[in-house]
Amino acid sequence: MEIKIAQHSGFCYGVKRALEMAEKAAKNGKGPVYTWGPLVHNPRVVADLEGKGVISLQELAGVPPGRLIIRAHGAPPEVYTQAEERGFTIIDATCPSVRKCQKIAADLAQAGKEVVVVGHPDHPEVKGICGWSGGSATVVADPAEGQALTFSKPVGVLAQTTQEEKNFREIVRLLQERAPELEVFPTICAATRLRQEDALELAKKVDVMFVIGARSSANTKELAKLCRRLGVQTYHIESAAELCREWLQNKDRIGVIAGASTPDVTIEEVIRIMTEFQRSEGENIEDMYASTLRTLEEGDVISGKVVRIDNDEVLVDIGYKSEGVLPLQELTDKTISSPEDVVTVGEEIDVYVMKVENSEGNPLLSKKRADYEGAWVDLQKAYESKEPVEGEVLQVVKGGLIIFVGLRAFLPASQVGLRYEPNLEKYVGQTLRVRVIELERTRNKVIVSQKVVLEEELAEKRAALWEDLTENQVRQGTVTKLTDFGAFVDLGGIEGLVHISELSWARVKHPSEVVREGEDIEVMVLGIDRERERISLGLKQVLPDPWEGVAKKYPVDSIQRGTVTHIVGFGAFVQLEPGVEGLVHISQLANYRVAEASDVVEVGQMVNVKILNVNEEDRRISLSIREVDQEIEENEYPAPAVEEEPTGGIVIGEVLGELLEEKQAEEAEKAEEAEEVEAAKESEEVEPGEEIGEVVESEGNKGEDEEAQGVEDGEDDGE
Repeated sequence: MEIKIAQHSGFCYGVKRALEMAEKAAKNGKGPVYTWGPLVHNPRVVADLEGKGVISLQELAGVPPGRLIIRAHGAPPEVYTQAEERGFTIIDATCPSVRKCQKIAADLAQAGKEVVVVGHPDHPEVKGICGWSGGSATVVADPAEGQALTFSKPVGVLAQTTQEEKNFREIVRLLQERAPELEVFPTICAATRLRQEDALELAKKVDVMFVIGARSSANTKELAKLCRRLGVQTYHIESAAELCREWLQNKDRIGVIAGASTPDVTIEEVIRIMTEFQRSEGENIEDMYASTLRTLEEGDVISGKVVRIDNDEVLVDIGYKSEGVLPLQELTDKTISSPEDVVTVGEEIDVYVMKVENSEGNPLLSKKRADYEGAWVDLQKAYESKEPVEGEVLQVVKGGLIIFVGLRAFLPASQVGLRYEPNLEKYVGQTLRVRVIELERTRNKVIVSQKVVLEEELAEKRAALWEDLTENQVRQGTVTKLTDFGAFVDLGGIEGLVHISELSWARVKHPSEVVREGEDIEVMVLGIDRERERISLGLKQVLPDPWEGVAKKYPVDSIQRGTVTHIVGFGAFVQLEPGVEGLVHISQLANYRVAEASDVVEVGQMVNVKILNVNEEDRRISLSIREVDQEIEENEYPAPAVEEEPTGGIVIGEVLGELLEEKQAEEAEKAEEAEEVEAAKESEEVEPGEEIGEVVESEGNKGEDEEAQGVEDGEDDGE
């Protein structure tokens, strides 16, 4: 036969605290000591206290004043008032979890809300909670009672600390349908919840369950009910005297759990009788019970479960005979507003044992020291493996930042970003990925770097990007810098150049006319030089091409209006629309011989032009101002009619002579014009500007191409 004892058995924190306060008062010997009702629901404990001079009272009338201990279940406020009026000194041993329920009930009543308490109406804890609500609370024991309730104003619902969680949830669900507004306070004690979970887990593994505790104890009755619900044979006993040998026959595995008001001595007696029935010789019962408890030593780092959170401390179940106390200042190195910022009830945490027992018999624990020890181990591994770690920036200090990576580390300003960061304040509160670059425990020195991590990530991104880049690819990028010759664009780790000539289909004087720093744009990859790590980009290539269908839009011989954008030696460029320009050759500027184009037109001037020729493929349009003027002149001054000569005929020699003279004059004019074009070309040539790799075309060279186009147009016009 194997006896399994639940880890969470016997006195809970509230009961233990109340007993310690009562025994301390009895030892002081400063007059009579009373308790308001039985201190706990266990006849044996109450009898033991009476033997020490601690008497249980049901009312105060006619009782000589003394010290009155308010039991762990608490009491309504009128008890405090009567006791003070009759001269009693009050020692409040109300369980902190119960006291929390009383405060919630009082606050809800003061706010004008209906108060609902899920629990047993005759239980002293529930009576006390109702008293703190001003006597207006409604008590609901089960879902059947909840179905009969209706409310016209907001409701706040809380639970008796020893309630079964399933019952509480079902009643809350019903109230949500019956109240216009419902505020829920799950005030079931953490120790109660853990005890109930233990009972259910143990009941699944044994052949029979024994629940030890007074039948008047609500939490003990709940334990027995839960075990029976699983279908396992369950016996609820108050003492070893109630055990029957027959209950153990043919049972290989026996489970034992005790209520929160059951003393250790009662548990030991039950186990002793069981083992006597088993007739095991030489087995030490106390050792069997003690074997279920953990042994502690100062300096141990162990795991435990958070069972309660108070304003100044956290209670942690570490499998010891009493819960460990974790003071608020031992939670973390960070600045926090409440313990809930760090831990939650039911959470498993690692703690460092500072003392095995404090003055009240509880282990004294520290989470921040456990975290500190664990952090050094983790940081040493990260330092050796060069793996990044995450940390929250706590504050700005001289020369850098303090970052919490399990412990406080220093992040120098030079290691914060890829470039110098003038404003470090923006990093406070941020979580960063950093590399441990210096680690020395003897000097408590930890130095980290974000720059190293960013550089590695950037290198990986750059390598992947170079692998993925292809010509004619369209990519997203961010404009990082503007220069006179173009705009640099970050493609995600690699910068490329959009030359000024590739920014727009229209003529651009400066990149700021088209883009601005920080702007996200789409660009096309025009050229890639992987050896020199240079990329040529184009913006206009991803924009609509204004030259598409230009021949239909601007038919030959039509008159159009445009703006003079550029004057060269051989003519003037006129913009018909953004991105579409044509050349007015110097010979087409006026009806007379023009020495300089600037003598006839100026940049920015609006002019009427006639379309002479459109070469959509080569993006060239030949224009004429002269022919527009001629048409206007012909319309205003028509040529006079030619009269026939009365006598004689046309002399062929005269006609041929005139034609010959005209031909010779025309050829002379063409030769002179060609010489002017060549001279203009030579005078307009410019040396390339600053060289930005072989993939960057200078604005000067771009101008030469345009001038060459103009020359060809001009020569065509001359012919």
